[in-house]
Parts: sequence; C-alpha cells; structure tokens
Amino acid sequence: QTCHLVLGVATSKNRMKVTPEHVLQLKKPTEGFLCPLSAGEDYGIEFLSFIISDYESKSTLFEVRKDCPQPDDMVVDFSSSLGEDSIRKIKYTFSEDVLRLPLISTSLTFKVGQKALPNFRMIERHYLGTKLVKSYDFTFGFCIPGSTNTWDAVYDVPPLEESTIDDMIKHPYETQSDSFYFVGDQLVMHNKASYRYLREDYAQSKRTYECKYEAKGRGMERITQAMSEAKCSSDLDFHADTKLRAKEVSDCKWSKETDY
Repeated sequence: QTCHLVLGVATSKNRMKVTPEHVLQLKKPTEGFLCPLSAGEDYGIEFLSFIISDYESKSTLFEVRKDCPQPDDMVVDFSSSLGEDSIRKIKYTFSEDVLRLPLISTSLTFKVGQKALPNFRMIERHYLGTKLVKSYDFTFGFCIPGSTNTWDAVYDVPPLEESTIDDMIKHPYETQSDSFYFVGDQLVMHNKASYRYLREDYAQSKRTYECKYEAKGRGMERITQAMSEAKCSSDLDFHADTKLRAKEVSDCKWSKETDY
C-alpha cells in the first residue's frame, strides 16, 4: 500500500483548523474531507506524476502521469454523492505482492506556484475497515516558488499476517487511506483512496504488473524472497524512512506497447 494522489491543481482557504497532531491521532478513516478542494489555491500545487516501485529490484508496480492516459488500475470513485469532491477519492487495483514487499518506494513529481512552500509535509493513514494498519509521516521541506520537484519516499512496510492479507483480498475496497498534505500547520489537501488486491497465479512466469510494466524493471525473485521472509519474521522495524531530492521533471514519454 502506498500513497495516492489526484493529478491536477489544488485550488480557497481552509474552513477549519486541522493540525498534523490532529490527523496523527485518527483511528479510522474520516467520514468526509477535512478541507475544501480549494484549500491550497494560494500555493498552486500541481501533481504531475506518481510512480510506485519495489525498492530493492526497482520494478515498477504502478505509474500515472498527468498528461498521459489514465491507467486502468486507477479510477475516480463516483459511487457516492460527493460532487466535485469525487476527484479526491480514488480506487486502486494492486497485486497482492504489494502487501508482502518489505520496502516500497514512491516518486511524486509536482509543481509549485508563485508562492514558496516553507514546510511541505504529507501524513498518510492506512486502514482495514476501522482498524489502523499503518501510518506514515514524510516531510519534503522548503520548495521555492515556480519550481518543479520530485519527492522520493521509501515506505518500510510492516509485515502483515497471511490472514490479514487474505481479508484484504476477499474484501475489495475495504482497505482505505487518508492522505493529508500540510504547508506548515495548514492543511492544503486531503485525498482519499480505497484498494482492491488481486491474487497472483504463482504458476505463471510473470506477475500481472510485470506484463504491464516489464520495460521498466523486474523483480520476481525479490518478491518471492519477501514472501518467504515475511513468514519467518514478524518483528520487522515499523519505521518509515524518507529519501528526498528535487529535480526538473522530464517530458512525459508514453508507449502503448510498454505501458499497456
């Protein structure tokens, strides 16, 4: 599991004061959004691309880019009457392998408007039903006005019992997450996601995501090893480390043959 985003511009001011300390105490998904869609308009934050990978093998597990066709394993959730807020609620489909990897890396590229971000921070809370499964807290730091930045994060995923993984597979979209983006103590974005996990046929030579992203990395041996290690160890350190860097985003390159 990992962080999610809505590609586009965060566009009014917060109607209520929600602090990082508040969201870090949440024990279940919020019933609604804790800030309006327009909360971050002063900062002009625009998400451009998002990539999820196996940290060790660098195999690509998921990729979405603003100016490229939306992948079929990511859809906007129009099942509720949220109006314009529907674009902040995303449904993802992932392989069950994602639940067994000890380390997952994400790369988020975003643009900043003409106002600096003094302390850009993301807090993400993951739940199975109303049970908190894991929580992450990443800080990017200062972003200069008008810059394009890449935020690389490494998720140290806590080991999950096979029974928990089985529940996640059997109950699609009951695994949920809230992602809160702060500038200092101001909540400027709040996105929601729900997840469906697909069983893999381990008799096959390739996983479902390898067929889709095979030109962008491989790592079957790493996932098989992680599954074996997960069964032998239940005390892996539950800690998330963040590796941060900033760079100019390159032009979007999409190929029907390699991406779909």
